[in-house]
Amino acid sequence: MKTKIIGLLVVFLVVGNSFGQQKYASKETKDVIEKMMEAHGGYEKWKNLKTFSFTTAMYSKSLGFLRFWINDQTVDMKTRRSYQDWPLVGSQMSYDGKEAWGVNWRVGNPPNHQHSVFFYYLNLPWLTQDANVKLGEVKKLKHPAFKNEVYKIKMTYTKIPILGKSIRDTYTLYIDAQNYILSGYEYTVGYGPLLDILKLPKDKKVFGPLLRINNYTADINGLKYPVLMTTNSLDLKEQYGDHAIYNFKMNEKFDESRMIKPKNAVVDTSTDVRK
Repeated sequence: MKTKIIGLLVVFLVVGNSFGQQKYASKETKDVIEKMMEAHGGYEKWKNLKTFSFTTAMYSKSLGFLRFWINDQTVDMKTRRSYQDWPLVGSQMSYDGKEAWGVNWRVGNPPNHQHSVFFYYLNLPWLTQDANVKLGEVKKLKHPAFKNEVYKIKMTYTKIPILGKSIRDTYTLYIDAQNYILSGYEYTVGYGPLLDILKLPKDKKVFGPLLRINNYTADINGLKYPVLMTTNSLDLKEQYGDHAIYNFKMNEKFDESRMIKPKNAVVDTSTDVRK
């Protein structure tokens, strides 16, 4: 009988502290995150999407001669497989769930990293529910970047969440204390090859943190996504990039032919470890 009672207690504790396999630092953290997801249209509605398509346009002086990055992306929401088209430079990319490859890849970032970048930026409220996510304590504060007070929660990982990301990646969420919309976030990137491309010193473990502000959030078929964003230094003295997201489509047919590697495809064999 004693063994059974202990067993039931263990089961209760595991269930009581777990939701979608992520770990919350406190009940307050769980409450704020759940209210954020609800404010963005709810987790179940998002979870039931079959595919998610969008176009991103980024402008940054740091991109050099061609200061615009524009790409069209479609994601299979169940598997996170995806493909992208970059019309300005004539590049294509695919991620089949195991590896990523480029065709005429003329974009600075490696395909392994780039395949999921904007998917994460757009879907952060719900990606808090992914496996291996940890969500820290809540702090309520006034931040100079946001009109209202915000709840600050740090999101980290216990394992690498997907190809091209790192266990050192972090997102510090700033959630509006009045309407629970994600107002913005600080983020760091720890994917080794990207740090090499950026020519960061070898002792640097991450790029960032930078502050991204969600300047305008739109309702797309009952789910709320940021459609205008800026990337800034933490002190708000420098603005590194402007982002616009448009042409949202849900539940379009996923083109399975894009999961077949063309003969001229180049597979990205980079790993999280720096060279």
